[in-house]
Amino acid sequence: MPMIRCKADLHFYNSDVHDFCPYCRNMEGAVDSTERYTDAAADDDDAGTTVRDDSLINVKPKTVTRQAPEDATVGIFKKKAKFEPVTGWLVCTEGPARGKDFRIKPGINEIGRSDTENVEIVIPGDNLISRRDHAEIEYDHEENSFYLVRKKNAAVRLNGKAVRQPTELHSHDVIQFGESMFIFVPLCAEQFKWVIPKELSAGN
Repeated sequence: MPMIRCKADLHFYNSDVHDFCPYCRNMEGAVDSTERYTDAAADDDDAGTTVRDDSLINVKPKTVTRQAPEDATVGIFKKKAKFEPVTGWLVCTEGPARGKDFRIKPGINEIGRSDTENVEIVIPGDNLISRRDHAEIEYDHEENSFYLVRKKNAAVRLNGKAVRQPTELHSHDVIQFGESMFIFVPLCAEQFKWVIPKELSAGN
């Protein structure tokens, strides 16, 4: 992901995604007033300087549709059933994403706050949640059960207790990631399970 500084020397952006800095233009067509990013390598005399570059006005950011690479890993359920249905949800009750729901698909669902490849459950706004690999929720189709797995961030709690090893989830368990709280709502349970047609399953 090549991050470069914009012509106005105000922001960093991904040059593979955008031809021009997407932050230098607001809805009125003016240069964005976002404060300049500075790092430890920046000169103190240069810190906070704002430079206007009129060539950036009225430039629309390039829209890119993310496509999975040809060798992307395919889940077992999707490979057998030819589709990837919802199996349950996380519903945020506290935190920046309050009121939103997050789909849980078959197999492993990586949890993080960065909308990047392989992060299936993206929880924005909570800086105590790792960008990726904060935790995982796994749905095992054979067992018809869900598991919560803590990854590299210790800020994972289940019903008020710290998660230190893979733990089975049950309906309406309360999960905490960072400062955000969620209720686990399964679709697949004793009353329901997605069925893979025998002719599809036998062909894989």
